[in-house]
Amino acid sequence: MQQILIKKQIIDGFLLNFLKNEEVKFQKQELASEAFAKIKDFVIGGKTIRGGLFLAVCEALNPNKFADCQEDFLQVATALELIHSGLLIHDDIIDQDEKRRGKSSVWHQYEEFASNKNYKDPKNYGQSLAICVGNIAFYLANQSLEQMSSLSNELCKKIKQIINQEIIKTNFAEMLDSKITLNKETPSLESVKEMYLFKTARYTFSLPLYLAGVSNELSEYQIEKLIQFGEKLGLIFQIKDDEMSLFASEAVSGKSFASDIREGKKTIFYLYLINKINDEQKDFLLKNYGNKKINKNEIEQIQELFYKYSLPKIKILISQFENEAKEIIQQTNLPNITKLLEDMLAFNINRSN
Repeated sequence: MQQILIKKQIIDGFLLNFLKNEEVKFQKQELASEAFAKIKDFVIGGKTIRGGLFLAVCEALNPNKFADCQEDFLQVATALELIHSGLLIHDDIIDQDEKRRGKSSVWHQYEEFASNKNYKDPKNYGQSLAICVGNIAFYLANQSLEQMSSLSNELCKKIKQIINQEIIKTNFAEMLDSKITLNKETPSLESVKEMYLFKTARYTFSLPLYLAGVSNELSEYQIEKLIQFGEKLGLIFQIKDDEMSLFASEAVSGKSFASDIREGKKTIFYLYLINKINDEQKDFLLKNYGNKKINKNEIEQIQELFYKYSLPKIKILISQFENEAKEIIQQTNLPNITKLLEDMLAFNINRSN
């Protein structure tokens, strides 16, 4: 992750300057300053994996082109991070999650403000304004992409098309996530895997790798292999995220404690568990899983079930994805980025936050 952290510093500086310039255009609007402040704080508060991975791979593939087109590549990285922020802001509203990265989520910040000011219906106020802030982040991403000037018009157009198509897929997966969570029936493993693939895996890892490959004119075969590698990487990332949402403390995960248990998330962990436990355990799980008022003792009992029945199968699944990812790296035959891809794989497998 060291290369990603270095790129994060560059992206953060570029992004903050971009937002500062954009904010000037809206200085006459009453709520603009507060909204931009929240976007700035939110965007730089993350790991910057998407933008950082895109920049790192571009530089490793072709250092000379990277030097010549660095500002355009930074515009793309900025757009990726703004899109990611908009998606997370909306995701917290959908999941009713009050915590993100150890702080109040954006909608909850607005709700707390409205409550302190004795507004009518603070929750509705908070969610309404956060939806708008998320939308603003998306359009700011478009503004960033419009400022590319070094790359050819054809390539700029292709970059925009790739991003648009991938984020549409991400939103369909967000819809599928809501359906899976709120439907009383147990989903199929195929539905959950589809949701993982398009809600997290592709736009987090495949998209920046895809864009880096296209920007550096790799062969269609190599680009497809990078996309496939990103999918394996992203599936591991999402499964590890599920694990933290089940077992990690709020201080470690940055989310509300046992958030997936409280929200009733039907993850791969859940599918492995529901098909393994006896009738008494299943009755207990169905009664308490998704109960927002669940107590600590009940959470711990459910965690024990996950630990006993799901975690062993999850470890096998992650090992399978890891082996497949390593094979794809060799097939890609891009020695300039082999070490970087291997490091990203190791980070995902071992990450704890």
